[in-house]
Amino acid sequence: MAGMNHKVAEIAIREKFYIPMDIKTRALQEKPFDELLILATCNRTEIYVASNKPLSEKDLVQYVCGLVGENPDQYSRYFYYKEGDDVASHVMNVCAGLDSVAMGEDQILHQIGRAYETAHQHGATGNTLNKLFQEAIHTTKRIKTETNLSKLSCNIPFLAMKQVQKTFDDLENKSVYIVGLGEMGSLMLKYVQENTTRIFASSKTFANAQKFADVLTPVPFENRYDVIGKCDVLILCSACQEPIVTRERFVSASEKCRLVIDLGSPRNAEASIGELPGVQYVCVDDLEKIVSDNRRLRMAELETAQKILQEGLEEFLAWSRMDESAKSIHLIADKMIKTAGEESGKLLASLPNLDEATARKISMMYERFAKKMANDFLYKVKDSNSPEDVKVFLKCLEKNL
Repeated sequence: MAGMNHKVAEIAIREKFYIPMDIKTRALQEKPFDELLILATCNRTEIYVASNKPLSEKDLVQYVCGLVGENPDQYSRYFYYKEGDDVASHVMNVCAGLDSVAMGEDQILHQIGRAYETAHQHGATGNTLNKLFQEAIHTTKRIKTETNLSKLSCNIPFLAMKQVQKTFDDLENKSVYIVGLGEMGSLMLKYVQENTTRIFASSKTFANAQKFADVLTPVPFENRYDVIGKCDVLILCSACQEPIVTRERFVSASEKCRLVIDLGSPRNAEASIGELPGVQYVCVDDLEKIVSDNRRLRMAELETAQKILQEGLEEFLAWSRMDESAKSIHLIADKMIKTAGEESGKLLASLPNLDEATARKISMMYERFAKKMANDFLYKVKDSNSPEDVKVFLKCLEKNL
């Protein structure tokens, strides 16, 4: 796998690697690897690959850069790369929220679930990535059931709400405008509702905003600057490739808005808005600086969560190693059947007067014998011994075939 996240690249870099759904879909359909999965969130862009051919870090970084039209020579230093068992460990940690800005947050599980479903639906995953991501999702659900980590976690919208409360002691008489009502925006709305009833919201599809008309005032997306001029807090959660709020339009529209929280990646607003007098601009990276009051409690739960994660990791790695053995057994069985065919061919060549039906029976007998030997011998070895012993045995056997 190769990718970048909030730990190695600031948002100004990460937003360049936003992968629109149409490009992602085409990439999954035309994948140049045996298996491919693409994970893109506001905090990370990662690709996971399974291949029978050797691949280098350069290969994967060039591929990601090619998807977004960026120069790998300029951005390769922002990528991390993992292979083998380290990939499985990374997936487990990411899925469980242990690699997130807000440790233990739930949102990443849903994002990974969607990324896996999308890749699977397009036929981009196979045995390896299917097993890996299914095990990661299962393990994460165990962590959420058997520990209080997710109950104590603080996701990005939670941190954003903390920032709003830090800026305004009392929101009861303040108005909040949310742009974007996807997963992030909907969660943001829940937190805002707990503090004020003066809520406006827009979605690029107006009907989506109207669904929440019982708790807010829906606003057509094209009228967003009219509302920006009247609100105290602007929260941006939309998926876009270009800013939907520019500094120039913001200045002409608003003298009231004091706080702009931009949860988009790419960013929804021009960051220079934060340079305006009396206006505070907060993006996803800024939220990392907010320290949660329940950090000590989360750390106590973390130890239990890591034990569960290790169990899931060991289960996958055991499967992965045994799966490699199964592949070796399949190849050896094929060689045995091929050898049997060659030997039956030699026998039949020495018996030119045999009729076709008899010759066919002899060929089938050799093939059945080879298959029976493979089944009775190779697969019994696999089922009766540890993965490590099977590996050693197969390695010795392959040298003598």
